[in-house]
Amino acid sequence: MTVEEALLAVVGAIALALLFLGLSEVLEGDPLVRLRARRRLMRRRRLRPGGEAGAPRSPRPPLARRPGTTPVAPPGGPLPLPAEPTPPGLHAAPTGEPSTASGGMLPLDRATEDWRDDVVALIRRRELAEARRLIDPALASGAVGPGTVEFLLEVCSTAVARDLWRLRRGLPRGGGDDGPLAGSMETARALLDSPPAAGLPPALRLQVGRRLWRGHTRLGLRRWRAGEFDAAAETLFQALSVPGIDDRRRRLARDLVVRTLEDMAGQSLELIPQLLGDGDRAAALGRAQRLLTRIRRARDEGVSAEELAVAASRARQLLEHIEHAPVR
Repeated sequence: MTVEEALLAVVGAIALALLFLGLSEVLEGDPLVRLRARRRLMRRRRLRPGGEAGAPRSPRPPLARRPGTTPVAPPGGPLPLPAEPTPPGLHAAPTGEPSTASGGMLPLDRATEDWRDDVVALIRRRELAEARRLIDPALASGAVGPGTVEFLLEVCSTAVARDLWRLRRGLPRGGGDDGPLAGSMETARALLDSPPAAGLPPALRLQVGRRLWRGHTRLGLRRWRAGEFDAAAETLFQALSVPGIDDRRRRLARDLVVRTLEDMAGQSLELIPQLLGDGDRAAALGRAQRLLTRIRRARDEGVSAEELAVAASRARQLLEHIEHAPVR
């Protein structure tokens, strides 16, 4: 390699190094320049309008918030937090200290928290009648806030899922009785239909609605297989009226209602002659009236007349049997 080539190589290397350093300074900035600028900025901040240096800086709040979104704390005291209203018949604790609620809810006063814990304990023990004695007056008076209703709905939804699981698998607890499942669903439906539940997250309402639909459908099928068609129809009507269910679930519930009413009418056709033969015209007329009431309710729930044609035809036959039967 000649001297000229060596000099050109050195010059090229220096040019590449300078180019690299220039790009680095543009992209990342010169550390010395940044350090000098930071020192000048800190020096300006330490200078006050009167020319004094070294004045203490005002403490910055730990979390910057936009004005108007955070309540102002009194001097030396905590931030005032809103609490849910106290259910009727209860009084706040004399200390007045709010307690932290679980699940991100607003703080509850001591009386409301005790009331809620009592309701939860009753639901978990499946003492649903006692739980409703506490829930219904509170809902009627509007003394229960959305946070408490959301918490109770989650508890009831879990109870419905567990009772349905036990009923389907025939676990010893409850002896196969469907009473706990029915009570859990009634309590959950009362909470879901309450005004405070209207503003709850859609995901929670959808979850509770699907569990209610599944529970009512399974319970209706259980009663239908047992030949309890009147009770099965009532349960399936509850499944059909669950808010927020999709078209597929609604159509399935509607088909089950139609089949149950047809079997209910067929059962009545077999029993009506026996009742009339025994002279129990009132009982025969009562069965026919219940069937007609169920058919009218099915129409109100959106079941078409074509789907109810078989049940309606059998209902007319029942009325003809009763009308032409001799009065004793």
